This record gives sequence, C-alpha cells and structure tokens, in this order.
Amino acid sequence: MRRTAFPPLALAATLTLAACGSSAGDTAATTPTATANVGRASAVTPVDDATLKAARAEGEVLLYTNAEEQQMAPVVKAFEKAYPGITLRSLALGNQEMFQRYETEAASGTSSADVIMSSDAVGWLSFIRNGNIEDYTDPNTPNLPGHAVLGPGVYAMSVDPVIAVFNKALLPEAKQPTTMVELAAMARQLDGKIGTTDISNVIQFGATSAYLGKYGEAGWDTLEKIGAHAAVESSNGPLVTKLAQGQYAAEFFVSGNVRAFITGDVAKVVNYSYLKDGTPLLPRAIGVTAKAGHPNAAKVFVNWLLSVEGQEAACQGGFTPYRDGVTCDFGLPQVKAAVGEDNLIIATFAPKLADERDQIVARFNKAFGR
Repeated sequence: MRRTAFPPLALAATLTLAACGSSAGDTAATTPTATANVGRASAVTPVDDATLKAARAEGEVLLYTNAEEQQMAPVVKAFEKAYPGITLRSLALGNQEMFQRYETEAASGTSSADVIMSSDAVGWLSFIRNGNIEDYTDPNTPNLPGHAVLGPGVYAMSVDPVIAVFNKALLPEAKQPTTMVELAAMARQLDGKIGTTDISNVIQFGATSAYLGKYGEAGWDTLEKIGAHAAVESSNGPLVTKLAQGQYAAEFFVSGNVRAFITGDVAKVVNYSYLKDGTPLLPRAIGVTAKAGHPNAAKVFVNWLLSVEGQEAACQGGFTPYRDGVTCDFGLPQVKAAVGEDNLIIATFAPKLADERDQIVARFNKAFGR
C-alpha cells in the first residue's frame, strides 16, 4: 500500500525552496490567534499500581502509527522520561498498511503492535469489527469530552483540523475567502487555481464526510461549485508545494500538519486560515490491540497520552490536543476561537461512514472531474 503521508521535514524543505522563488507584498503570514483561553487543566487519572508494575516488567511498547518519525519524536522522549524503563518503539506505516500488517502478524502468531494509531475512520470500523482491539476502558475516560471516545477501547489522542491555505501573491489576504461558501462564489474567477487532495486520501475522505454530515445537500452544492474549477493532487506534499510555487492560489481541506511550517520565507508567500464553515477536525485514534505482547505497557502509554502531560507532548509534534488546560498554539481552543463553537465539526467513527463511503467517493469524483 503506497503511503500518502509527506514527512514534515521534507515538507518544510520543499515549501521553503518553493517560497524562495516567489514574492508577495506582505512580509509575514496572518494566521489564527494562538492566545485563546485553554481553560483549567482537567483531572488526570493514572493506571493502577498493579498495571504499572506489570508494565515496567514488560519494559516496552510497540506502536504502529500513521504519524511520521519527526512528529512522534517529542512524544517518545516525553513518555520515556515520564516512565523510565519502558521503551516506546514507534513504526510509521500507511493507514491501511498498519491494519493489514497487524492482522497478518496476529493470525500467524508473530509479534505485532501493542498499540495502533490511525486517522482512518473506515479502516478503524473494520478493524474493531474484526475483534482486533481490546475493549479497554482507560481510567481517564471520565475526564475526557464525549467526542474523545470513538468506540470500545478506541480513543482520540488528538483532533487534527484541515485548513485552507493561500498564496498571498496571487490572492492577497484582504481578498481571501473566510468560508467554503465564499470560496465557491470565487471559484469561477480562480479557475484552475484551487487545489485539494484526492478523495482516496484518508484526510480528504474524513474531512469531506464530516463536512457533509453537517451541511448535507447544501455542502454538496458548495463542493460541486468548487470542484468545477479545482484540481486534485494525490497528497499534501505536492499540493502545498505547488501552492508556494504559484500553481495554486487557494487550497482547502489541507492537513493541519502544515501549520507549523508556515514560517520564515514560507510565511512571506503562504498563509493559512480556519474556514468558519469548513474546518472539520479529524480524530487520530489509538487503541490497545487484542493480542498485544505488552498489554500493560500499552495501557500505560495510552493512559499517559490521554493526560494533560501527554497532550502537551503531542502538541510538540504538531498534533491538535483537545483537553482543557493544555498549552498549545494549535489546540482545539484556538480552532474554536477562530470558527466559533457552533461551527465546530468534530468527526466521529459512526458506522454509517462505511456504508456511505462508495457513494461519497463517486459523487466527489464526479464533482471534481475525476
């Protein structure tokens, strides 16, 4: 299975190179506020002493994740500092690849992942249905918002937004749309200069399905108006690089991971925003596997990742924490401040997603001339 992720450092390098050959009237990017009130730190409930003792005896956790090594590095460092003697091994894999790999290894009796981390809602639904996740209730559960519990034993470790990204030389900030509806109204004049990713991309499908879940046929009408004048790329890497190079003026439903790299020379050319009616937040889910070789260490890791400390470490990797009291420039409070609480679109793992997938894919492809 070909991976669709684009390593953050590679993305930063290509963005910078592309931006160096461009110019814009503005000298710095206007980006959403990072000063939103994050509230008071919510309660944290650790695992019991018996689980912790068993975890220390196991000594390690193997994580299969759709996040790149650079994103996971601060998480690994912080976890191992919090729990010396427990090593966190993180293996970056494609979304479908990790599910398939675990099932193959588990079926053959081969050692496999203790924890799975993925943003693929449809993949998760099948994985859970096949009995691959332990129905583990973490002690932190009562301290979490309802949207953090995605299924039996499955939790959101972050809710990562998709964003709109603009080339300021082609579309000055004063003229940039603030909503999907405004982008649709501008689509004809931006013909060929609007970009997004293909619906086969997990992020695109998650964003599209969540957006349609809120707006229904009105959402389809907006997407179809945009699609008639837009181009589609396979992944975020070429999408944002072409934006910085001037091939696109505006892009939507772009992975929020790029936010951290819109700085320096890149920020002279590129800025991003949270569209008020089009910023779905996609859960990046974690769960302890049913045949984990280190089940107690896995539970300690999940428990820590759902704590305020774990959420702050996740922020350092570019993930979007949602717990109260977590200091993070890219946290849920910042998104809420930008779009308004009534406009938050937090995706779920509703079983109907699997049933509706083919219909959404077909209609998206028609709208975007695929």
